[in-house]
Amino acid sequence: MLRQRVGIDVVPLERVKRSVEASPERYMARFLTPSESEYCQGPRLIQRLAGRIAAKEAVMKLLGDGWPRVAWTDIEILTSGKRPEVFLSGKALALARSQGMENGSLDVSITHDGGVAIAVAVALFAEDLREEG
Repeated sequence: MLRQRVGIDVVPLERVKRSVEASPERYMARFLTPSESEYCQGPRLIQRLAGRIAAKEAVMKLLGDGWPRVAWTDIEILTSGKRPEVFLSGKALALARSQGMENGSLDVSITHDGGVAIAVAVALFAEDLREEG
């Protein structure tokens, strides 16, 4: 039997902008891996950063646990082509594996509109149907 999990999050762009203006290096280092930070640079910095934060929070909700137990950088959202991809490491990967998920079994979609970034994370995985006893 297949099981599905969904997580969703919304991040106001203005909140991210204020935080980046107050302490750009510290804020970016808290949330982004070096590869994500490189991707976010440029004129769409705030939108891309907010989108990654929303996507990571959506993944945390899908996993059923979040920071401070799972580091923001344990969830990496990279874009190859037009689709964002989710890569887990550290505690996020251990948590996913304990629930029957692996890297590649999670999908995420990110959009920006109306002053917010919205992300939805979805996982589809096989449920262990073995009976105990």
